[in-house]
Amino acid sequence: MRGRSSGRLLLFILGFSVCAAGAFAQTYLPEKITFSGSSLSQADLLAFTGLHPGEAVTRERMQAASDKLTGTGLFADVRYAFDGEQLSFALMPSPAAVPVQYANFPWWDDRTLSAAVAARVPLFEGALNPGGSMRDQVSAALTSLLAAKGVQAAITTSPVGNADGNQVAILYRIDTPAVVVESVRIEGYSGVWTQPLQAMERSLAGQVFDGATRDQVAAAVRAVYGSQGFIGMTMTDPVFEQPRVADGKIVVPIKASITSEGGQFRVSGVHLNGDLFMTQEQFQQRAKLHAGDVANQELWKQVEEMIAAPYRTHGYIHAKIDAAPVLDRANHTVDYTITIEPGAVYHMGKLTVVNVSEKQKAEILPYWPLREGEVYDAGRIPTFLNDYRRSRAPQLESIHNLEFSLKSSEDEETHRVDLVLTFPPQE
Repeated sequence: MRGRSSGRLLLFILGFSVCAAGAFAQTYLPEKITFSGSSLSQADLLAFTGLHPGEAVTRERMQAASDKLTGTGLFADVRYAFDGEQLSFALMPSPAAVPVQYANFPWWDDRTLSAAVAARVPLFEGALNPGGSMRDQVSAALTSLLAAKGVQAAITTSPVGNADGNQVAILYRIDTPAVVVESVRIEGYSGVWTQPLQAMERSLAGQVFDGATRDQVAAAVRAVYGSQGFIGMTMTDPVFEQPRVADGKIVVPIKASITSEGGQFRVSGVHLNGDLFMTQEQFQQRAKLHAGDVANQELWKQVEEMIAAPYRTHGYIHAKIDAAPVLDRANHTVDYTITIEPGAVYHMGKLTVVNVSEKQKAEILPYWPLREGEVYDAGRIPTFLNDYRRSRAPQLESIHNLEFSLKSSEDEETHRVDLVLTFPPQE
């Protein structure tokens, strides 16, 4: 027997003949029920269908189980077959299924939260089809988990896209009440760091809390030490202490500890490998960090940007610049070796302008800085509307809302970048 979730006529291969009128009510006794094509456990899939080996089943129940599996959105197609002993379901995973991400649920880490949701949403294992019923089921589970914490929350979802505009995940967020950092407390540092670390703590208090907060706190602490050359400092990962509701917000206290401040490092040397858009002498003149200087991490970031910027303006949009420091902890020195792999040069491809009339398009295109075939320099794009503003008297401007969004599409074979420039609908 084979079946489709689409409800097409199924052919039942039986060991005996039945008349057409009686076939629909025929029952079958599968000794075994199996599922293929999915990483979900056999036990979970079986429990979800409601079928049981050794229990009589009709064609309607087999089809209902197939439809139920398809209805999750996890499977693009479900087919089944019965050979007289075994009932087999062949599952085709949906290409639309994407991982779930969580923005601001401070009571749980992502893995623990997904496990808690999975306990409430059958067949959920951290991914779903945004167009399926599971999307709302996960929202309901998160709402229930928060209610158990005494929080009446509104949950929203939003797509997470990649550089090509494709959805690669779905993000769940507590929309209300607002989730903010209540306080940041750093422990284990010596007195010389009191003033800059306390200033950093104050600057982070009240900030919006989300999935990047842990990294932001760690980066802020490292920036304090790194600005003075203490790049060997080590610390514990920031942890979220018990969140609570205060003044209509969910507030999250955060703490971390310095495990070793290390010592102050100085630059032992800066070495360049690969073609640069400057000579070694020009680099030495422009760089703000040289051998013998304190290894100030903020200055080093400026050096990296000075090296990277010319590559972007010359069409090397995928240039790889490796500038990992090598620390000599015994002598408290750091050596920087910069290796550049420029990759291919990309050129401007096709420009598409959305939500403007032909007249408006003809008016703004002369100010567009990149012509088709020119070396692609993304840094020139934000300036073109400013040029348009300065060059046109306000009474002549046909584009009243000069905000726009930009979507790029790169062709790795032709090394061209096509752009879609979208303005808000013009009134």
